[in-house]
Amino acid sequence: MFTCNPTSAKQNQQETNRYRALCPDLSRILRDYTLDTVSRIWRAEDIVQPDNYLNINNYWDVITTVLNMRSPGIRLHKLALFGWAVVVTAVLLLLSLPVLAGVAFSIPLALNLAVFWELLNINLIQSEGNTISLDLLGILRDYTPELICYIMVFKSYALVKLKGIRTYNTAGINQQKKNKFNSYLAGLIEGDGTIIVPKSERSPKGVLNYPSIQIVFHLKDLPLALLIQKNLGHGSLARKKGVNAYIFTVNNKVGLLLLVSLINGYMRTPKINALWKLIDWLNMKDPNLDYIKKPLNTSPLITDAWLSGLIEADGHFAIRSTQNDKYTKVECKFELSQSQKNHNGESSLYFLENIAELLSTIVNSIRIDKPNPEYKVRTTNLRGNLCLESYLTNYPLFGAKYLDFKSWTEVLNLFKAGKFDHKSNMQKVIHIKSNMNDKRTVFVWDHLKNFYSLNE
Repeated sequence: MFTCNPTSAKQNQQETNRYRALCPDLSRILRDYTLDTVSRIWRAEDIVQPDNYLNINNYWDVITTVLNMRSPGIRLHKLALFGWAVVVTAVLLLLSLPVLAGVAFSIPLALNLAVFWELLNINLIQSEGNTISLDLLGILRDYTPELICYIMVFKSYALVKLKGIRTYNTAGINQQKKNKFNSYLAGLIEGDGTIIVPKSERSPKGVLNYPSIQIVFHLKDLPLALLIQKNLGHGSLARKKGVNAYIFTVNNKVGLLLLVSLINGYMRTPKINALWKLIDWLNMKDPNLDYIKKPLNTSPLITDAWLSGLIEADGHFAIRSTQNDKYTKVECKFELSQSQKNHNGESSLYFLENIAELLSTIVNSIRIDKPNPEYKVRTTNLRGNLCLESYLTNYPLFGAKYLDFKSWTEVLNLFKAGKFDHKSNMQKVIHIKSNMNDKRTVFVWDHLKNFYSLNE
């Protein structure tokens, strides 16, 4: 075993050089060296020497090696205590380096997400009060490009600490912004949300059943999900296995009461029946409650942000470019699809017809020969695209689709300028198209600073 007994200066220097040579690639240690050798690397003499201590690359090597050399299936919450100790020590030394070295220090863009959220001083709290699963940190491996610009975003827009369960005093809230948030949230839930109401009080195994409201967010829309969680002050976020999505779930009583009060009266689709069932359940469980089941919202679409929330969930901005020997053509399209009938057999045609009327188009049936046929609304002319642009200017998007919308409007502006020359603009259109939707790798979230808030 290694001991710290002093040796000759020459032997000591040789030994130190040999250990330092191992530091840049700790993965070799796991393959070629014994546990005894590993313990020698971390001896104090090697760490505190100024020339080694001020080398920032050493700490990044340590952090990335520990994270990347984990065995398959070993997530961060299963990492051995020694591994966590090494990472935490390296991070602390890394953060203290500017003070000790007296040099300027900037946070690398590819900083580990665990450190990133800590620097933003954010606490992720579940509705039950337990710290959110460390599986959230898996986003670093699965979607690193989207994180690169997060630090730039929150320099101009800082999130405060997310608190646990809290209720709101709605007195004095700006009614216009409140209506926008309520209608936007209703559209988002009707697009990518689920309202679950238990049919029985207990499961066959005797476990109590609770109602819940869930919203599915794409992995790249995590900042929006966190902001909605912050606004509501309730709910938990969990990574959905097998797909690039997070599920935001509210299942505590106070949170459900808040959500019901927000979206009641703003819904426009058959999903309102699930909301009514939830209201009945809440009224039955608490005799002091007397929630009124408000009817479908039949006001014009241009009066609130409901369509914006639905587009956030199910809308798609597309640019089509065709270039061959016969002709060259560019098309600027918006599409929104819904199942013709939901699981209860209720049709979605009537609210899609309202959307189609706003966009000067019609509802088409697609996938008719499939088990689940759909209705699709697609803009077919410049007038419809301009109507959509005007609406989304008044009631903006806030997820990654906002960035796609801005790229889409760049092409739309080419059409608005006058007679569109398809050939001369083709290269510019192709460049814009190459950075949209699934091809987008850079995400800037400055627009989140304009998000609706309940605490105006």
